[in-house]
Amino acid sequence: MGSTKIFTVKEINHYIKNILDNDVILSNLYIKGEISNYKLHSSGHAYFTLKDHDSKMKCVMFKGSAGKLKFMPEDGMAVVIQGYLSVYERDGNYQLYATDMIPEGIGALYKAYEQLKVKLAALGYFEEATKKPLPFLPKTVGIVTSGTGAAVRDIISIIRRRNTMVNIILYPVQVQGEGAAKEIAQGIEYFNIHNNADVIIIGRGGGSIEELWAFNEEVTANAIVHSKIPIVSAVGHETDFTIADFVADLRAATPSAAAELVVLDKQALAARLNQSQYMLNNSMNRFLQEKRTKIEYISKGNAFRQIEQRIHNLMQTVDMCNKSMNYSMMQIINSNKNKLINNIEKLDILNPASVLLRGYSYTSKKGKIVTSVKQLAVADKIEVQFKDGNIVAEINSLINI
Repeated sequence: MGSTKIFTVKEINHYIKNILDNDVILSNLYIKGEISNYKLHSSGHAYFTLKDHDSKMKCVMFKGSAGKLKFMPEDGMAVVIQGYLSVYERDGNYQLYATDMIPEGIGALYKAYEQLKVKLAALGYFEEATKKPLPFLPKTVGIVTSGTGAAVRDIISIIRRRNTMVNIILYPVQVQGEGAAKEIAQGIEYFNIHNNADVIIIGRGGGSIEELWAFNEEVTANAIVHSKIPIVSAVGHETDFTIADFVADLRAATPSAAAELVVLDKQALAARLNQSQYMLNNSMNRFLQEKRTKIEYISKGNAFRQIEQRIHNLMQTVDMCNKSMNYSMMQIINSNKNKLINNIEKLDILNPASVLLRGYSYTSKKGKIVTSVKQLAVADKIEVQFKDGNIVAEINSLINI
C-alpha cells in the first residue's frame, strides 16, 4: 500500500459523525413517517424505527424529551419528528435523535409554533424577570375574548361571585379565524391607551391547535409583552399551551381559573383578615406578657441593682469630668485673653497712628513714604501727614546733613 494512510474503524465512524453533526440541514430536521417497533426502556429512553413505503431509519428519544410528550407513541402511528441526525460510533450506525414528536396532520402549524417560540425566547419574551405582578385588589378587570362564548360568561360569573365591587370591562373579539390575532392585540392596546383596567384577562375555551392559533401569532405576543398592564392568559384547558401562555405575566389553565387568580374572594379574604388579626393580637399579648414578667424578675434581681449602681457611678464620674473640663476651659480662656491683651498693646506701639498722636508726622511723594532727603528734588510736591490732617507743599530748597 506504500504511503497510503490506513484508518481505524473508529476514526472513520468519528469522521462521518463530524460530517453529520456539522451539517446545517441534518442538525435540525422535521421528518414524517410511521412508528415501528416502539420500545420504552426502563431508563426512560425510547427506541423505535421510523419508516415509510420505501425506507426506514433507526431513532432514539432520550428521557428528557420523551417525558415531555403529550401522547403515548404506538406502533403504526403516523408522526412528525423533530430532531437531528448523527452516528452512534460504537456500532457505526447513523440514527435520528428525536427531540420532539407530534401526530402527523398538524406538522406545519407545529413547526411554525416551535419556530416562533424559539424566536421569542431569544428576544427574552419568556423571561421571569420581565413578568409583572398582579394587583392584590384590582378595582377594574379588562377582558379580551369572545363576547358570546362560554369563557366570558364563566369569567364574569366568578368575578361577580367573588367580589361584587370589582368593575368589569369587556372588549369583545374574534378568538379564532382570520384577523382574530389582530383583534386580540387591539383589545390589549385599547386598555393600555385608556389605562382603564388594573389587570387584563385574555383567553377562550379549549380547542384544536388550528382553533387556538390566534394565541400563537407574533402580533398577539408583541401586544402582550409591550403591555404596561399585567396580563393573565387563559387559553384552552390544562394540556393546551400557547405562545400567549409563555409571554403573559401569568398563565391560568382555564378562563374560570383566571378569574379566581385575578380576584380574591371577598368573604374569604375578610375571614382570613379577621383570623390573622385575632392571631396577631393573641401573639402580641403573649409576647408582651412574657416580656413584662421577665423585666419584673430581672428588676428584682441583684444583677439589675449592680447595673443600676454602676450607672449611678458612671453618672457621677461624668459630672466630675464635666466640672474638671469647665475649669480647664476657663483656664485656657483666661490665658488666651491675657495673651490677646499683650498683643494688642504691642500692635498699638507699632501702629503709625500712635506715632502721629505723639506729635510726629510723615512725608510722602506720589503716594510713597519719603525716608530720606535724597528721595526729593527742588520743585517736588510732597504731602505731610499729621494726626489731624495733612498739608501739600513744594520743595524750595534741600539741605543735606
